[in-house]
Amino acid sequence: MQQPFNQQICDMADSMGISLYSRFSQTEASLFLHCTLDMLTDLQKQHKIEYIQIAKDTSEFFGFQLLEYLAQQIQPANEVKDINTPDKIIDIKEVQKLTNLSRTSIWRLERAGRFCARVQLTASRVGWRYNEVQKWIKSC
Repeated sequence: MQQPFNQQICDMADSMGISLYSRFSQTEASLFLHCTLDMLTDLQKQHKIEYIQIAKDTSEFFGFQLLEYLAQQIQPANEVKDINTPDKIIDIKEVQKLTNLSRTSIWRLERAGRFCARVQLTASRVGWRYNEVQKWIKSC
């Protein structure tokens, strides 16, 4: 017989010490999810979280409903969340670590137009845009 919940939900419940069938009030659910009551109400209206309608203005949540919502919010660590974030500038040592190239090889590739252009930071300091270096690595 198949379990009613996937292993991820069961593991989350065990690690957080909650029962899958515990009932949470709206206030308790908002505290559990670290959000305001208004945000929780918006999630309900947008059908992003399941709930139990007790009365017209009252709803409750089972523990598994809160955990299922949380599980949907998990993103892999290596996933870029927002590509519109400002780019950070990295120095030559970081570029060397990322690319596994020597300083001279980076310079040669850059002069040949086959590597990201450096950014002049001061009269004696340069850097590279991290996102451009990552794109170059992926293209290789």
